[in-house]
Amino acid sequence: MNLRDAYSNKWLGFFQVTLLYILQNINAYLVIPNYNLIKQNLKVSDIYLGIMTGGYLFLNGLAALLWSYASDVRGLKRKILLASSYFSGGILTLLASISPHPYLILLFWILTGGSLGAIIPLGFSIISDLFEREKRTSIYMLWYTLGGVGLAIGYAIAIFLGVNYGWRRPLFIGAFTLIIIGVPLCFSLWEPPRGISEVENIKPYRYSYPYKFRPQDIGLILSNKSNIYVALQGFFGTIPNGVLFTWSLQFLIREVRVNEIGATIILGIASTGALGGLALSYVTDKLYKKEVIYRPLVAAICSFSEGILFAVFFSLPIKLNIYTDDVASALHKILEAMISNTLVLTAVLIFFIAMFFNSSVGPIRNSVLSDINLPEHRATVLSAIVIMELFSKAIGITIVGILSDVLNTLRYPMIAVMLIWVLSGIAWLKVANYYTMDAQKIRDIIMDRMKYLETNE
Repeated sequence: MNLRDAYSNKWLGFFQVTLLYILQNINAYLVIPNYNLIKQNLKVSDIYLGIMTGGYLFLNGLAALLWSYASDVRGLKRKILLASSYFSGGILTLLASISPHPYLILLFWILTGGSLGAIIPLGFSIISDLFEREKRTSIYMLWYTLGGVGLAIGYAIAIFLGVNYGWRRPLFIGAFTLIIIGVPLCFSLWEPPRGISEVENIKPYRYSYPYKFRPQDIGLILSNKSNIYVALQGFFGTIPNGVLFTWSLQFLIREVRVNEIGATIILGIASTGALGGLALSYVTDKLYKKEVIYRPLVAAICSFSEGILFAVFFSLPIKLNIYTDDVASALHKILEAMISNTLVLTAVLIFFIAMFFNSSVGPIRNSVLSDINLPEHRATVLSAIVIMELFSKAIGITIVGILSDVLNTLRYPMIAVMLIWVLSGIAWLKVANYYTMDAQKIRDIIMDRMKYLETNE
């Protein structure tokens, strides 16, 4: 393959990986909006619901390491691994939708999370190979933003089908979506040569990157202190992030007194603040060109800001009492409340601004990791960090479920958990101390390899 021609297909590859990410996000959010329906139908508690989602997310991260091993160590093609991931995920989702017993449903749904654990590390690896380091924060932000369409679609499918046909129907439809759309898309994926984006002067010779992950490489990975502190910020930051996107809907239903449709509309309006992350990520990449340390510094500011703002949001005593199932009517009543009630408007604006800061941290994390790790290490390192993050996410989701049962309120657990983002901000400041040095070390290794490959071509 001519290197110049291969590199010209980067947007095709990005588009395909983004569609796969959208499908995975659709699947992940087919359950959460129907918590109340599941609770009533299966006669289960919030603890069961917390384990259901927390287990899905945790196994999603744990399995990511296995998918990364197959890619980075065994050298298997990423498109084949992704096809296997989406086919098995579809089958397990189907089994969860038709299983009669709560424990079987729980088992199959958690296994689905593990099956679909491939897209995050392998998508991250593919995008790192597609785009230059100076553009990666913006590209990852675009990936996350477009992938967020999947969250919206998943919510919409779950609520519409759940209200009209029961909570099992969204899972049934989601299963066939993964198999019918996801699997063919994986097989048609344009997979770039590994490490291609690290070649700074593209030349028309045949390119191959022969390096694979070796056990002795663990020493190099751990010697980059930036890796350690990125992992720590993820551990702390994922606890509130997981709780936010799992329990916010239920918080609005139970504490603000709206139904699922009203809660979804409120979250939809307030969450548009995340679109501002596209601009913030672009600015971060521009600052990066001047001084690489700006990436972790911006992430630190975002972490501090979102933690405080979300804590304030969940502390506001708002009661709307909106229970209409008509979407237009619910939207009208919510907008009317925002116009007439200053407290409601303030709450929505606070959530909006908090989402602006929230949305850029993940893309910055990914761009930092791509800078401080070799191409054959990236998926594995991200997977290891994702395992830690999803473990903390699962713990956070489960603990909030337990506290909700014990305290009979979601308000105070939500406020306390949001403040953990402050610890994430402190960890980002520690990343800033080592990032420049670690990134340069990896850049030097890569450039020495490129010179060697060119010389021996």
